[in-house]
Amino acid sequence: MPRIVVSGVPTTASRHIAVLDGMRALAIIGVIGYHTRPSLLPGGFLGVTLFFVVSGFLLTRSMVNLFERLRFSYPHFLRGRVRRLWPSVLATIAGTAILVYCMAPSLLPKVRGDALPSALFYSNWSFIFRKLSYFQAAGLPSPLTHLWFTSLIMQFYVLWPLLFVLIFQLCRSRVARAAVIGALALASSLEMLLLYTPGQDTSRIYYGLDTRAAELLVGAALAVLMHRRAGRQDDEFAHDPPRWQFFSRTVHVRGRELRVTGQQLVNALGFALLVVFCVCFAVVDPQSAWLYCGGYLLFALLAAAMIWAGMHSGVFMRAMGAKVCSYIGSRSFSLYLVHYPLLVVLNPATRTTPLPWWGYLGQFALILAVGEVFFQLIEAMRGTPWLPWLTRAQSADGSVQGTAGERLGRRFAASGNAAVRAIGIAGGRFATLTARLRPGAVVGIVAGVLAVLVLMLPLNWQAIAHARAVQLRPELALTAEQARKQLATQTPQPQQPSSASPTQTAQPQVSALKVPNNLDPSRWQCDAAAQQCSVRMLMIGDSVTAGVAQTLQQHFPQAHIDGAVSRQFATGEDLLAQFLGSGEDPQVIVFALGTNGAATPEQAEHVVQLAAGRPLYFVTALAPVDWTAASNATFQQVAAAHPNVGIIDWSALATAHPEYLYDDGTHPNELGTQAYEQQLYNALCPHD
Repeated sequence: MPRIVVSGVPTTASRHIAVLDGMRALAIIGVIGYHTRPSLLPGGFLGVTLFFVVSGFLLTRSMVNLFERLRFSYPHFLRGRVRRLWPSVLATIAGTAILVYCMAPSLLPKVRGDALPSALFYSNWSFIFRKLSYFQAAGLPSPLTHLWFTSLIMQFYVLWPLLFVLIFQLCRSRVARAAVIGALALASSLEMLLLYTPGQDTSRIYYGLDTRAAELLVGAALAVLMHRRAGRQDDEFAHDPPRWQFFSRTVHVRGRELRVTGQQLVNALGFALLVVFCVCFAVVDPQSAWLYCGGYLLFALLAAAMIWAGMHSGVFMRAMGAKVCSYIGSRSFSLYLVHYPLLVVLNPATRTTPLPWWGYLGQFALILAVGEVFFQLIEAMRGTPWLPWLTRAQSADGSVQGTAGERLGRRFAASGNAAVRAIGIAGGRFATLTARLRPGAVVGIVAGVLAVLVLMLPLNWQAIAHARAVQLRPELALTAEQARKQLATQTPQPQQPSSASPTQTAQPQVSALKVPNNLDPSRWQCDAAAQQCSVRMLMIGDSVTAGVAQTLQQHFPQAHIDGAVSRQFATGEDLLAQFLGSGEDPQVIVFALGTNGAATPEQAEHVVQLAAGRPLYFVTALAPVDWTAASNATFQQVAAAHPNVGIIDWSALATAHPEYLYDDGTHPNELGTQAYEQQLYNALCPHD
C-alpha cells in the first residue's frame, strides 16, 4: 500500500504504472465498505489481497532494478521502508489514543494493549497468540486491529530481500526465478490449507506472515516475469513485443464482420477481472472454507492478471489510471490508517438502528477528508505534489537539501565535549533519517513514541477509561438501588406476543413474548414487593448471563444459573444434558445463548427435546453481529411449533433502551441488569 520509491533510480513518467492506482482505489473502497458494515460489502476484505499483490509486485520490482545496477544496500533499503511506514503508524497510534479517550473511552484499554505491538510491527502475531479473531471482533474491537497489515508488510520487507537475493543469484533466468517464487507461494497456500480446521478460529491463518505470504509472492513472481533488462523501458514493451500483440482475427456475428485484436482481448480481460472483484466484494462470505483451501491464492492470481492486463496500453489502463482512481489510490495508505479508528468511534455498538444511506456517505466523506489531511501532513514526503497528476517539486539539482536538523547535528558532533558530541551524532542520524519527511511526520513520530510510552505506564487504565465513560454516559455510574429507582420511573413496556405465536390466555398475569402453556406460577412463591421468586430454575447462558448472575441469584435464590464467557450454543446443549442427566429436576428451564454464534433450528429443537416437556424459555440475543437476528428468528420459529416453549425478548427491550448496555452493545450495565432481572421475573411470576 505505501508507495515504493527506488532510491538512486531516475523517476520518469514511463515508470508510473497507472493500473496500480485503480487497484489501490478498488482495494481501499472494499476494505472501508467491509469495516463500515460487513453486510454492506461482505467480501470487501479481499481488498487486502489486492494490497498484498501490489506490495509484493512493487517491492520485488524495485529490488530487481537495484540488483541489476549493483546499487542494492540492505540497511539503506530497510531505512527507506521504515521511513515510509513508521511515521504514519506512530501518528495513527497517537491520534487513535486521543480520539478514543475523548469519544470512546471504553476502548482505551484495548488501545493500550495493541499500541506497542503495532509500533514495533508484530501486532499480527500478538493477535494470533491472544487468539483474537479478525472476523468475529464485535462489540469493542481494538481501533488498532487494522495495523496487523502494516506489521505483516514490515516483516515481509525485512525477510524477503534476504531470501530474494539468494534466488536472484542462484537462478539466472526470469522463468527460473519466477518458478522458485511460485513454489514458495504454493507452499504457503498448502500450509494455510493444512492449518485450516472447519469451525475453528482462523486468526492463526489469517494473520500469519507464513500463510499470507502467497499473496505477496504472487506479486513478486509477476514483477520478475515482467522485468526487462536495464536500458529498456520497463512498462512500454518497446523492445521484443509479445506475440499476442500481433494477434488479429475477423469473426462473424449476425452477418457482421468484427475485427478482434490482441489488445482488445487484453482490455476485455482487465475489465472482466475488475467485474469479478466487484462481484466478489458483494457476495463472498469471509467464513467460507474454500478461501483457506486455495481461495486466497486464486484471488491473488486474478489480481496479478489484472496488473498484467493494465500494464499494456489500452482503454483498461487509461480507465484504471483515471484521475479519480489516481487520487484515491495515492491516498489509499492514509485512508487505510485513519478509516478504522474513525469507523469504530462513529459506529458505537450501542447504536441499535442502522444508519440511513446518507449517513454512510457522510462517514465516507469524513474518512476521505481526514485521510487527505493525514496524507499531506504525515505520509507525503517533501516535494510531493498536492495532487498525483501534478509535477513533483524538487531542488534544481534534483536532490533534497540538508535540513536544519542535520546542520545542527553536525555542529554538535564537532564539539569537544563527549556528551554533546554523542547527542550531536544521534541527533544528526535522526535528522538524516527524517530529512525527506514533512514536519508533520516528525511531530507524528514524537507523538506516537510518547503515546506508546504513556500507555505502557502501570496506571489503572480501566479506572481512567471508566471515569471518562461516566462523563459521557452518566448511567454507567448508577448503583443497583439507583438503577431500580430509575426503572420505576420509566414507562413499563410489556412484551407483545409475536405474530407467529397466539396470545397466551392461560396465565395472563405472566408477560413474555410467548409464555409456555404449561407454566404454572402457583408451584412457586412470588414476592412482588421484593421481586423474590422461589422457582427452581435452571438457566444456561454466556457472558451476558454471567454478568447478571449475581443479581439474578439474589432474586431467584433456588435457581441454578450457569453462565460463561464465549460459550457456544452447542456447549449449552451439552451442559443441559449433563445437568438433567445428573438428576436435576428444574421447574423451568431458561436457555440464554446465541450471542457468540448462530443457533440452528436443529440445535434449538434438540434443546426442546432435552427439556422433555418442561416449561422452556429461549432468551433472545442482542449483540452487534449479524447472526443474532437469525438466531432470534429460529427461537420464535421453534417456539411456535412447541406449546411448552416460550420467548423472553431481551433483544427488543435492550434495543428500545440502548442505555441499558455497556459500550460493547452486548452486556447489560447496572441499569440493564436490573431491567433484565425484572423482565425475567415478569416472565415467571404474575404481576399487575
